[in-house]
Amino acid sequence: MSSDRPASGARRLLADGFVPGFRLRLRPAPGAHRALALVLLLVTATAAPAQPGRPALAGRDPQAPSAAAGRCGVCHPAERVQFEQSRHAQEDVHCTSCHGGNDRTIDFKLAHGSSFKSRPARQDIPKLCASCHASQAVMRAYNLPVDQYALYQISGHGMRLAKGDTRVAVCSDCHGAHDILPSADPVSRVYVLNIPRTCGQCHGDTTLMKPRGVPDVFRQYLSSVHAHALFDQGNLRAPTCVSCHGVHGAAPPATGDVDKVCGQCHTAERRFFAAGPHRDAMTKVKLPECVSCHSDHATPAAKPERLASSCTACHAKNSKQAELGRKLWTEYSTAAAEIDKAVALTEKAEAVPIQAEDYRARIEEARTYLREAMPAAHAVDQEMVAGFAARARSVGAEVESEIYKKLGNLRVYKFVLILFWFYLLLTVLVLRRNWNRGARAE
Repeated sequence: MSSDRPASGARRLLADGFVPGFRLRLRPAPGAHRALALVLLLVTATAAPAQPGRPALAGRDPQAPSAAAGRCGVCHPAERVQFEQSRHAQEDVHCTSCHGGNDRTIDFKLAHGSSFKSRPARQDIPKLCASCHASQAVMRAYNLPVDQYALYQISGHGMRLAKGDTRVAVCSDCHGAHDILPSADPVSRVYVLNIPRTCGQCHGDTTLMKPRGVPDVFRQYLSSVHAHALFDQGNLRAPTCVSCHGVHGAAPPATGDVDKVCGQCHTAERRFFAAGPHRDAMTKVKLPECVSCHSDHATPAAKPERLASSCTACHAKNSKQAELGRKLWTEYSTAAAEIDKAVALTEKAEAVPIQAEDYRARIEEARTYLREAMPAAHAVDQEMVAGFAARARSVGAEVESEIYKKLGNLRVYKFVLILFWFYLLLTVLVLRRNWNRGARAE
């Protein structure tokens, strides 16, 4: 039941510069004449606006060493600008920390001396990053985990890399090379709103994914209720790729673990699902939980009417399981209709006007019971769903009864009021007639 059309925010993501197959690859600047490098440095420094809290290069002597880049930026101005705005530069990491060499000279032979390491090969990047990020001594001060490299090695990416597939994601593909920013920075590739696009640079590239037998999960995700919540509703707690697959240890959840992953957010649904017959049965035949009914990346919004039809995806139309699904829908829809009647009657009462704030609050109580019926349906137990539905119906019926009573009292009040004014008018007419008779007799 997934939508064919991405959510509006997701469409903007597709239109906002996303190019399938584009991957973040920072190439070293080609060898250039020193004078040209200086001109490029000045142009780049002038064109790049300073961002709050980040150093700017404008007005600085291009040959003067910087705290982070040293004199490497004389020949590598673009990389210098990126690096000096990065988190690494703020933490006293230098170009030489990764590349070696001498950053205090502009002499090519001295700068690229015996200790210099050129652009690392892709297969060597995780190990290079781990030289700091897997070190307890280095990471302790930042209270950062040191197991990310170990997790990467057992991830789908890491295991493929170990087998020689160098087109899988490495650290720099997701975090950048010189322009690494913290995840809380909205400009960062790993900021929550940017994660789908970051993963989509590979997983939305059909030329890269098709030979691996992986579908275009990026666009599937953009059509999902999760993407709608993230991009259109601005819910930063909505699931992204890493919510379900993990970060550095990214891998598809195994059968038997899917409900654990979905249950991190859908706690009630998982509890009822575990109490029902489906979990053990699906695990036995190796059907992935949750996604067998709700899809994985193209997850649609939960529609109550699916209670009447979802069962037939696995069970025969005339089976007792399919009949049970229809009964669940009947319980739900009957309660929903009762609530709708209560809402319509409340609106009628407000038009009279009759105070209806209390009725509105009780209708919300009924809706809460009805919402709880949907997670309970995962237990596939009619009595369990009927319990929540009955509470919702009873609250709706109570509201209707009380409003009908008030409307009935109002009709009686109006009838009595009409009688009173008729009697008063009649009395005035009689008195006036008697007064006129008396006047004529005199």
